[in-house]
Amino acid sequence: MLDELKKLEPDFNESVFISKVNNIFVAMLNSIMFQDASMSVTSLGSELKEEIARRIDALKSKNVIQMYGEMNVHDTKIIDVQILDDKYVIKVQIMSRYLDYLMDMVSKKKISGDDYTRVERANYLLFEEKRNHKKLGNVTECPFCGANIDYNYKGICEYCKKELPKEDYDWILTHWEEV
Repeated sequence: MLDELKKLEPDFNESVFISKVNNIFVAMLNSIMFQDASMSVTSLGSELKEEIARRIDALKSKNVIQMYGEMNVHDTKIIDVQILDDKYVIKVQIMSRYLDYLMDMVSKKKISGDDYTRVERANYLLFEEKRNHKKLGNVTECPFCGANIDYNYKGICEYCKKELPKEDYDWILTHWEEV
């Protein structure tokens, strides 16, 4: 099905897509660790945005910081492609290694987990892109106020402060499963 996607979307570049996936994955983990959901907001679907925000809120309510140290994405591969009437769906497997532990927010001391041994995890991510989506370069005009913006920075216009509808332009991460 990947070959069929490439026929339908001649601009699709697998290595560029994989690089984007890796960056989004690391940004998502960093947003949890730094307790700032806006760090990955531009690339997440609305349900996953809410899930990440709930996860951050739950950690904050316990005065705990989820630490992901020495992150390494060492293998990323496309494992499924679906071509639907209105969108494309790509399932990706990311094999990652990182330190995974909890730290007390106040004392900054480790309270659980291991801050010396990297864990290896399989992560499954679903990305969706609308068929016949709008083409977008790195810099464009805000669809709300017309200001020139760097769309890939945070996905929020620095002038009118509105979140840009990335799902109209690019791949969106809609589901994350950590195994």
